[in-house]
Amino acid sequence: MKVAYLACADVLTTTPKRRVDAYEHDRELEAFTPAFAARGLELTEVDWRACDPTAFDLIFLRTCWDYTDHEAEFLAFLDRAQAVSRVANDPTLVRWNLSKLYLRELAAKGLPVIPSLFTDTAIPLEEAFERLGADELVLKPVVGSSGFGQARIALADARGQVLEPDRFAQPLIPEISTWGEVSLIFAGGAYSHAVRKTAGAGDYRIHVMHGGAEHAHQASAAEIAVGQAFIDALPVQPLAARVDLVPHGGGWLLMEVEAIEPHLFPQYAPDLGERLAQAILTLATASPTVRP
Repeated sequence: MKVAYLACADVLTTTPKRRVDAYEHDRELEAFTPAFAARGLELTEVDWRACDPTAFDLIFLRTCWDYTDHEAEFLAFLDRAQAVSRVANDPTLVRWNLSKLYLRELAAKGLPVIPSLFTDTAIPLEEAFERLGADELVLKPVVGSSGFGQARIALADARGQVLEPDRFAQPLIPEISTWGEVSLIFAGGAYSHAVRKTAGAGDYRIHVMHGGAEHAHQASAAEIAVGQAFIDALPVQPLAARVDLVPHGGGWLLMEVEAIEPHLFPQYAPDLGERLAQAILTLATASPTVRP
C-alpha cells in the first residue's frame, strides 16, 4: 500500500534551502517510515503541488505548511485527491478546521474554549475589548497557523483601531506566557501522548518559529478527558489530531484543535508510528463516517 507523506517544497529533504523548522518533518519521516514499512505501507514524501494522487492509496496530510498562503489551490487539490484516493484527515474535517470559526461551534456545544469574538463587519477595536471584558487582547487571522499574523494589544492602544472580519479577538490568557500550553496527541481517535510547550522570552507565542520550546509532559486524567471531549466533538473522526490546551481558572481552555497537518512530536512516543500505521490499515478498510 502506497502512502503519500504530503509536505510542502520548503521542507522536503531534497530542498537545498529549507524552513528552519524542517527538522520536524525529518523527525516524523524517520519515526514513521520503518514502522509503516513493517506493516506493508510504503511512505513517500511529496510536495502537495507536485503530487499525483492516483499514484497513492492514501494521502496523509503532514507538513504542507504553506496551505494558508494558497488556500483555494490547496482545497482544489484535496478535491482532486479525494476523487481518486483516500485522504487523511478527511477533507470534510480539513475544511471545517481551516477557519477558526470552528471555535464558535465547539463553544456552542458547551466545551471549554477561550472566549472568541468573530465579526461579519469591521467594528471598533474598543468594542471588542468591551464585549470580551478584557484589558488585553490577541488578534488572530481567521485562517492562519504557527502564530503568524497575530497581534497583542492593550486597551490603552485600541483607540482608532478596528477589528476586521478576517481576524478574530481573544482575551490574552496570562498562563500562556507563564506556564505555556499542553498539546495532546491523538492517533486513530485515541490518546497517544502529550507535550508541554512554552513561550520564548518576552513573547506569548509557543511555536518554535517564535522562540518557543517543548518539553515532555505526563498528562493527567483530567487533561486527557478534556482533550478527548474535543476529539469526540469533531465532525469526522481524525486519523491524527492535536488538541492544545492552556490552564486557566483551575481548569483547561482550548487554544486550538489542529486537524489539518498537526505536528505530532514523535520523539516523545516511540510507538506512534505503529499506532498510525495500524490506524491507516483500519481506515483503508472502513467507510467514511461523518458525525451528526
